[in-house]
Amino acid sequence: MVARLSRDLGFSTTSTRQADDRFCPELVPNKMWLLQLGGLAFLFTLGSIVEKKAAMRGCHRNPLPAWFDRFLRVAFLTVLTGPSAYAIDTHIIGYPVLITTLILYLFTYCDLSEQRGGRVPYARRWNIAGWFIRRLGLKLERTADLPEDRAYIFGVHPHGILPFGAIIALSSERFFQAMFPKIHFRTLAATFCFYIPIYRDILLWTGVVDAARYSAHRVLEMGYSLALVPGGATEALYNHPDKDVVYLRKRLGFVKLALETGCSLVPVYSFNECNTFGVVGVNNPTINSIKQKFQRIFGISLPIITNIIPRKTNITVLIGSPIEVPKIENPTKEEVQKYLDIYIEALTKLYNDNREKYNEPPTKPPLEVL
Repeated sequence: MVARLSRDLGFSTTSTRQADDRFCPELVPNKMWLLQLGGLAFLFTLGSIVEKKAAMRGCHRNPLPAWFDRFLRVAFLTVLTGPSAYAIDTHIIGYPVLITTLILYLFTYCDLSEQRGGRVPYARRWNIAGWFIRRLGLKLERTADLPEDRAYIFGVHPHGILPFGAIIALSSERFFQAMFPKIHFRTLAATFCFYIPIYRDILLWTGVVDAARYSAHRVLEMGYSLALVPGGATEALYNHPDKDVVYLRKRLGFVKLALETGCSLVPVYSFNECNTFGVVGVNNPTINSIKQKFQRIFGISLPIITNIIPRKTNITVLIGSPIEVPKIENPTKEEVQKYLDIYIEALTKLYNDNREKYNEPPTKPPLEVL
């Protein structure tokens, strides 16, 4: 039966095929690569549409129709991996191994669990973060106690290229759970992160969910706290090891969410988070315009970095004092702005009071808030 399926799909199981022939590029059908290029063009056109709708940036109150969301995922996964998987199965393996694996993976890839509170975060108990903890010199400290009988919204700063230090410190049972054993939370990430195969599963296993507003509301209704990076992908564009910049003055959404739910806001600053990667083209207008276009479509940054492995540094994640907010079902813009200003003041004070103690070098300028 497998042999018949292989013949129907164009796979050859002839034992006399020479090993060298399997790797000859001329055996890979040109039409498969043309199909992949056509698929990329299709995704680019679709990307222009979702950019206008902000569908992949997690900023709608209501989710996309489930059928359309799944269609986008299937189209993305097919274009990204389909032609290569078919070529490898046909000309190297000889059986539809990768194609079958991709079809089976679609069931978990399209389950939309990130919109429903995520999965059980088993990975928080694993020791795989030990290497990062040692390399980043990671520490978690607090400036005040947090009553553990309520939910919080933790605003994490800065985003950096990837906020390794802050996310590991808050997710690991060795750090946050040891400090606050009764506070359980989920972390928010851009919608597009859950379109990337395998990476989405790693996120879900570490307690990360979709950053869309409807998803955040659902998590808080389930009794969890939230950890989010208000500056998001835009803030990542300002990553620089010589100064700390947060993109916050236009970020009203997380404050509005706090007012709608009555959850206290807690500023969190990860000192030296921006020291882990070198960045190319920070002041290049052409490179910056490409990054901004990519960010507007997909909701994630496209950094050009000089190193893949994070540099050795000493990251201290500092949890500030909670900011109490009233519960207002429909807060006005003025009310949201008022509490955003209070939050910015508290975050700035948290940074400036501790920058000489934790920053490397300690001569970094005061925090810049955009």
